Order: sequence, then structure tokens, then C-alpha cells
Amino acid sequence: MRALHLRWFRTMGVFSLFAILAGCGGIKGDYMCKDGVLDSLKLNSGGKAYVTLGMFGQKIEKAGTYTVDGDKVNVVVDGESMLFTQSGKLLKGGDILGTCTKK
Repeated sequence: MRALHLRWFRTMGVFSLFAILAGCGGIKGDYMCKDGVLDSLKLNSGGKAYVTLGMFGQKIEKAGTYTVDGDKVNVVVDGESMLFTQSGKLLKGGDILGTCTKK
């Protein structure tokens, strides 16, 4: 009986781990931004970032890098740092950067 319980708990633990990992797509991906200067943000593997800004009716794409420290995501473009806080599928950049939602 005890072996049956242990096997059940082990199986449930493995399924729970897979469910958690499946829900965590990681930080990498494409984001649509609103309420700030950014139109979109793309975070690729290898720490590469691409931001799209809307300025004077034109879209400007810039390449940069990003690092992650806990729930903080720091994007650096042209030597300028943009700090976001990750909350689920959101990257919150405050009043200036706005909020970016993962697609």
C-alpha cells in the first residue's frame, strides 16, 4: 500500500513539474507595447534585443542586448538602459516605456 502511495505522489510530481514548465515560456519572444514610447520589443536567444519606436509618424527599429536578473529585465540600446519588471506575460516599463505584452 505504501509503495502505491509513493508511486502516485511521484507520478503527480512529475506531471506537476511538466505543467509548470509548459506554462513558463521564458522571457524570449515578441512583445506588443502600449502606453509608452515603444511599439514592440523582441527578445531573442543569446541576449539579443530589438525595439521598435514610433517617432514623428515613422517606425524606427534598433538592435541591442538584454539581461535578466530575477523579475528584472534590462534592455540596452545605443548605450541607454531600459528597465522592465516581468509579471507573467507582461513587461512593465513605467510611464515612459509603457507595458509590453508577450504575443
